[in-house]
Amino acid sequence: MYASTSGKPRNFRLLDELEKSEKGVSDGSCTYGLENAEDDIYMVNWVASILGPHNSQFQNRIYTVKLTCGMDYPKVPPTVVFETKINLGDVVKADGTVDPKKLEILDKWEPTSSHTLLSALLSLRQLMGRNPHRNSIQPEEGTKYADKKKTDGVQAGR
Repeated sequence: MYASTSGKPRNFRLLDELEKSEKGVSDGSCTYGLENAEDDIYMVNWVASILGPHNSQFQNRIYTVKLTCGMDYPKVPPTVVFETKINLGDVVKADGTVDPKKLEILDKWEPTSSHTLLSALLSLRQLMGRNPHRNSIQPEEGTKYADKKKTDGVQAGR
């Protein structure tokens, strides 16, 4: 029903990603999982944490990110939204949404095993550690973006 171009059904692909996240396949700098596993049978809403890279303004901070995998995932990249305020220049919009045109992995997304939720998170973390972002002044630690329901229709176009 919801198959990727590689022939693997969408939910099987997401189950593989969930299993890898639960087994801790990454280096621990990025973690992710379903936001509410009991109510999200289509595995749409995910939550992640990115540990700020060393030797940067992000060091010793944990950033919370929400990922949304629509029904066309993995043909279409996930929507990525920071919950924790962050200054990454024009990569992150005023509401915390990552501009897919400004993050190469999202802009050139393909439904392959190398383009996953984890690879998107790791790409964001790598971006945080590179110039000019590594030295960007950051909002006060723990600051969150406004509740999306209270914004002035920013999400209406999505």
